[in-house]
Amino acid sequence: MWDFMNAVQDRFHIFVAVNHHVNGKKAYDALLSTLQTQSVNPSQQILYLFSGGYGPGMDLPASLMNSKSPDPFSPIFLVDIWMGIGQQSGSASPDFYRALVSKNSDKISYVHTSGGAVNNEARDFLVKTLGAQKAILVKGQKGEDSMDTHMRTNTVAVGMLP
Repeated sequence: MWDFMNAVQDRFHIFVAVNHHVNGKKAYDALLSTLQTQSVNPSQQILYLFSGGYGPGMDLPASLMNSKSPDPFSPIFLVDIWMGIGQQSGSASPDFYRALVSKNSDKISYVHTSGGAVNNEARDFLVKTLGAQKAILVKGQKGEDSMDTHMRTNTVAVGMLP
């Protein structure tokens, strides 16, 4: 992941979850507490979820889904996120992302491959809701395997950061 962030590390303070099992709310609360202790007041907060980032992303502050709370994130980037195959598999991520995009379409960009979501119906919902300007399909290149294409979505998304 860091390889893709090298180009912007001098512009942002970047915090990356160690894996997709990190409790997003606890990690985010700890980060905010540290920023406050250090008297750091960021001008904006960008949420960047890649691939398996659904785990930490789904348990972030309720403000992402609760209209009563101000949303702390300026832009939100969903980058080839896995959305599973739905409730039948025990995955709540398709419903979470549909609701997130429905409520926050003005600030979300979705950079994806044709198969990274592993849920064509959920992927197509995001694409239709966001439109061609904000839902960018990254196609495989000649000689590139699907994992290379999946990782290359980061190059496209990082290039879109403000």
